[in-house]
Amino acid sequence: MFGGDEFNAHLLLRYGYTLDLFERFSQVVYKGVELPLTLLRPYHVLIRDFIDRKREDESFVERKREQWSFRSMKDVQRQLQRLPPQREDWGKDASRDMILLCGQYVDFALSELSDRRVLLLHSNPYDLRALRGKSLPSTFEVYSLHEQFLRSSASQQARTELFALIDEALADRRGTTEHEIFSMPRFPEWMRSYIGQGIVLVDLLEGVLKQYPVGVILDHSELIYPGSILSLQARSYGLPFINVQNHLTSDASMIPTRATHYAVWGPSMAQWLVERGIDESSIVQVGSLRLEHNERRIQKTREQLFRECCAKPAPFVLVYTTESYPESINFTVMRWMRKLVRMLPDVQVIVKPHPSDKLSYESFVSERIHLVPSGFDLQDILNASDCVATISSTTAIEGAMLKKGIIVLQPELPYDYHINYNGYPYFLDRGHAGPVVHSARELVDCIAALLSREGEREAVVQAGQQFLTQMVFTDDRTPSQRMGELVKSLLDNECRQAYIRTEEPHRASTNESLLPGVEGNRMADLKTIHICLKDFLIMELHTLNVAEEVTNLLAAKVREDRIITNRDIKLVKNLRILVDSYTNTIENQK
Repeated sequence: MFGGDEFNAHLLLRYGYTLDLFERFSQVVYKGVELPLTLLRPYHVLIRDFIDRKREDESFVERKREQWSFRSMKDVQRQLQRLPPQREDWGKDASRDMILLCGQYVDFALSELSDRRVLLLHSNPYDLRALRGKSLPSTFEVYSLHEQFLRSSASQQARTELFALIDEALADRRGTTEHEIFSMPRFPEWMRSYIGQGIVLVDLLEGVLKQYPVGVILDHSELIYPGSILSLQARSYGLPFINVQNHLTSDASMIPTRATHYAVWGPSMAQWLVERGIDESSIVQVGSLRLEHNERRIQKTREQLFRECCAKPAPFVLVYTTESYPESINFTVMRWMRKLVRMLPDVQVIVKPHPSDKLSYESFVSERIHLVPSGFDLQDILNASDCVATISSTTAIEGAMLKKGIIVLQPELPYDYHINYNGYPYFLDRGHAGPVVHSARELVDCIAALLSREGEREAVVQAGQQFLTQMVFTDDRTPSQRMGELVKSLLDNECRQAYIRTEEPHRASTNESLLPGVEGNRMADLKTIHICLKDFLIMELHTLNVAEEVTNLLAAKVREDRIITNRDIKLVKNLRILVDSYTNTIENQK
């Protein structure tokens, strides 16, 4: 469903070189964590240009196919998982009754875990945005990993020892030819930089697990920190780690995975994981925490939409949700829309650009093509529409949840390292989510049939509903309730209860670092702080201001011929970490 049915050249090279990284630097271990395993995202960015160049070199790919034994993504998961040895068995300790989860799941925690001890982790702007404005119970605490990370540095002893292991591994040629990636001039410094960051993160997260009586961990990603490290530490300490599906996903954002449990949206994701070698007994279908409250966001009506767009009421409203595809693709679809409204005057098109889509669609705006008006939520637009049209966006599922039909757009999609490397953009087509259109003419014919053919609209809506049953599990409980049941069952199982508690559990104090705009030592003390676009932009501007300050400081030293100190170097590294934190988080949310 979500790609990877064919193990193509891209997948072979991407994961073959990942295997090389893991094996060559397998001795670079810190506190039981193989640090190279935590570098998946930045490493895949590093090797992108090389993979793009060599994937079409058939003779090169065949040589590599013989070198690596991969034949499927199941092989990749099996060989790259590399679980650490278990050092402790904290999972059986009944005194470990605290639930650690990312700040983005605060609403779930307030709904289902208010009677439990909860530690919310602030690692990125999305966590901060979710946490602000929340009044938390006294049993909830917040740890700002983001701020602690910026304030910390790796111990000199650990850096010296691990950097020596890196140099030793680089000196090991393992053959007569140099390694294509490890021989890159920038690779040694790249490796040292990320290993240095890894040392800090392992120290901080291990400190969290030892300071707080954590009994179960939830996160939505193992691709970037903190999940990339916590999933390994959970295995080392015998703790349950639940990978909670937050978005539609594909191979590069999921495999390899080391979670002990998986909370997925529905049957399709569950089957996709099984096909990649994940034990079926570890997968629980809970539905979508992210989408369960969408209807609460609906505030505007169809009539208000027409008034705001200065448009006449139309028999048919089509919402086109863009994605972060290149201009050649998104503008092709817009030309389809332009022809659609020219041929069918009864149609109004509303264009909702993806947050990461920076293209301008103003040149396509007309009497019957409109951009989403200011003040209208995505749910307002979907609710006011008759159908949603998209290539591969989650908005197809969101539209189906509102009983809207799905039009599957399938323009010609060229290979792309991040977006189209394994057939993921075709999952709506393969899932029979709705009519599939490959051209402007097909789009016009499709909508014309919906307008004129009896029963056609109902059939399209029904197809979307059938697709929805495969994507999102439902029963008489909410996703939050099902998720809460899973978490509590892991904390309250009989094996844990066999450990008799003889004293009150240790109550760890929160870290002294404060989130921006938060008064006091505990996030639980804050009352109502509202997050909006302004707040988010302030965070972005803060990053730019820090960059300017650091640049001016170093430039002044250079002009005055003064020595650049280790403190200056740390400033630059922390700045780079801050920027990477924002960038990686935003990329992971696509």
